[in-house]
Amino acid sequence: MNIKEIAKLAGVSVATVSRVINDSNDVTEETKEKVRKVISEHNYEPDFIAKSLRGGKTDIFGVIFLKSDSDLNDSYSTAFLMGVLNYMLHHGKRTIVEASYKEDKLKAYKKLISSSLVDGFILLDLEDDDERVKYLKSINIPFVVVGQNSKNDFIFIDTDNTNGGYLGIKSLYSIGCRNILYISGTKGPCVSSQRLDGVKKACGELGISADIQYGDFEKESGYRIAKATQLIGYDGIFCASDFMAYGVMEFMKEKKISLPIIGFDDLSESKILGLTSIRQDIRNVGYLCASKLNDIILGKEASSQILPVECIERSSTKNFRKSQK
Repeated sequence: MNIKEIAKLAGVSVATVSRVINDSNDVTEETKEKVRKVISEHNYEPDFIAKSLRGGKTDIFGVIFLKSDSDLNDSYSTAFLMGVLNYMLHHGKRTIVEASYKEDKLKAYKKLISSSLVDGFILLDLEDDDERVKYLKSINIPFVVVGQNSKNDFIFIDTDNTNGGYLGIKSLYSIGCRNILYISGTKGPCVSSQRLDGVKKACGELGISADIQYGDFEKESGYRIAKATQLIGYDGIFCASDFMAYGVMEFMKEKKISLPIIGFDDLSESKILGLTSIRQDIRNVGYLCASKLNDIILGKEASSQILPVECIERSSTKNFRKSQK
């Protein structure tokens, strides 16, 4: 089947079928339903490559993970992509997912753009002076960003990372912690500085101290920092990711150390491990990014959005709360 045959069977023009495929607002819902029924009955698949060569929309979005995130078996990446794909599934869109070395990230975007296969991008791992943002704006390619920076001259979806850092310290304080080890994420990404800002704000308000060590959001760095410090002198631990908290917990288990610990992200494994964590709705972040990007591509009004976080308390702090009573 081709688009002309679909149009003939539906009793509409080829242009109308094209508008339905592109989810245009210029077609009535009744007509859309009629055309979609014919498309479904005949298993018609639009030729996305041919569309791109003609200079039209392909309905394909691009997501490029940097090397540290290229293992898509991890829970954060999986949840994020599930949100993106859930939107795609219900709106007739597709996604190209790639991975790139951090130092080659701009090259990866340029290569995908030159293929003419994507209508726009979802950007992750935002930095304050991000060369990808500058480049995509300069060539007028639609994009949506996960996170914020000091400029925010783009549409973004973010969780309230600053409040998440604040809530983590407040939770540890509530069970008597006064000398806290905070394991931050990598220096550079805005999410690291935002979570650290919340930590510093809470410490300032409460009049307590936090020793700040830098990891890279991965389990190995949490273990390495715990081993290097031996956790001596601390009465509570807060990690900027659940993965780093898993590393610290592994070290504590080996050394038979018992200290309250909190993570950030509330990944599925955290429930199994009993880890108190700052919950962000990662799947919804992915869904909203895809939705906002589609709005931009279609010329609709789109606005940025910050999603709330909450502290989900489990045994890694609850057990210590009981001992305070």
